[in-house]
Amino acid sequence: MKNVLRLILVGLAAVGFAGSFQIGSTAQKQDRFSHSTPSHKKKDCNSCHTIPTKNWVAARAFPDVANFPSHAACFACHQKDIFSGNRPVFCGTCHVTAGPTRAPLLPFPVRSRSNEFSTIFPHNVHQDIIAANTRKPEVAVAHFIKASFVRAPDDPPQFNNCAICHQTRTALPKFANRVPAAMQPLTDAAADSFLPTAAFFKDTPTGHASCFVCHYQGVKPAATTCAGCHSLTKPYSESAVIERYSLKFDHQQGKKDNPNDKVHQRDCMTCHVRIAQNADLKTLVDADVPFMACVTCHGDDLTKELNRRAESVDRKLPPFQCAYCHTPAIGRFPIPPSHRTQ
Repeated sequence: MKNVLRLILVGLAAVGFAGSFQIGSTAQKQDRFSHSTPSHKKKDCNSCHTIPTKNWVAARAFPDVANFPSHAACFACHQKDIFSGNRPVFCGTCHVTAGPTRAPLLPFPVRSRSNEFSTIFPHNVHQDIIAANTRKPEVAVAHFIKASFVRAPDDPPQFNNCAICHQTRTALPKFANRVPAAMQPLTDAAADSFLPTAAFFKDTPTGHASCFVCHYQGVKPAATTCAGCHSLTKPYSESAVIERYSLKFDHQQGKKDNPNDKVHQRDCMTCHVRIAQNADLKTLVDADVPFMACVTCHGDDLTKELNRRAESVDRKLPPFQCAYCHTPAIGRFPIPPSHRTQ
């Protein structure tokens, strides 16, 4: 009986030892595919990526990249490895296990992986196009008129509106107060129960759908010119948390005396004046709404808060925490220089 047990233990040990050399296990331990690899970096995007991918109809509502590149993209350079019977470790880049054909695929895109590309998006160029195409053209009927973004006569006005791409959210996203990095708070934050709703926030386009409305074929850079919108950069991970200084700002807010007048739904560029000055997302610095844009409509309320802060300091009382725009997490900080330019 002892000999039988010894044989079973030896057999189990052998199986475990052999399993440690399985290709599937090895593939998962290797570094993932990188576009920065010299042999990959020098290749044209179209040599591996085809638009649209075969399953785009099932996965998207618009011709898109809905899957990893086909096997042919790998075979072009790795044919020797594959047909020598040695399954290459890069199979684990797309497949859950680097096993035979039809091995389960990883979800696409792989959310847990860092990004390798930054997005090239000139807000100034797009803003100019939207502004030009939303004006009523003063030309004869027979003249050519740009069709993109032109609304039907009965549609509500969109103006020079960022809302063409940035839609009001339907679900509350992760959010946080954007605490000033170079300032120290004057006091501890007061208790606060404020909670914004989903309508306080706007979506950021993810994927190609909104871009391909114009850029799939007609407007350059076209869908097949990947480098027109994507620039290879150092790997980075984006945060899903939206940070705001003025967490209480509601994009759906109406006037006090007329709630049906959605004053915050007017032309976005009335307040977001700095966005159109940026030629690229990578250089999007100080894109926040300037304080003076708020003063235009809310001057009296903001002046009262500034005076209350000044009075509390003069009387050496606990600093008044601004609450008209901010939660206490931000309202307890010193008033920035931008708020004093009245």
